[in-house]
Amino acid sequence: MCGLNGVGIGDAGPLGKVLVRGEEGWEVRTLEGWEIIPELQPIAGEIIIDKPGKGSFYATDLEMVLALRGIKNITLAGVTTDVCVHTTCREANDRGFECMVLKDCTAATDRQNYLDALCMITQQGGLFGTVADSASVVDALEKSFPDV
Repeated sequence: MCGLNGVGIGDAGPLGKVLVRGEEGWEVRTLEGWEIIPELQPIAGEIIIDKPGKGSFYATDLEMVLALRGIKNITLAGVTTDVCVHTTCREANDRGFECMVLKDCTAATDRQNYLDALCMITQQGGLFGTVADSASVVDALEKSFPDV
């Protein structure tokens, strides 16, 4: 199934190749050019994974990067809840990672698809993971790590 107007990932679109880093339109336009918005700028040494598909594990080294760092738990945010976030959650779950999706940090083009994707994650006692809101997670982290 193709994306909006029959355009899929990597296809030529009105602003270059869709979802391909380095193409015009893949990031936010600023006065200086195409940049990642300041709130999401990678910190020094942070790894950026370019994903060529809907899931973050497909044709990337994400699994290796996480394994080398001993990471077992993943918190997911982004768009779209019902495609990229959900696919990444399921891929991670298949690889043994524990997943949490932040419901107020994801979105979909259709409200019912968003709700259905969140429901599927938590079915059967959390088959693919858990769902939480970001305020609850931040609160729990602040209580667990008060000096950070």
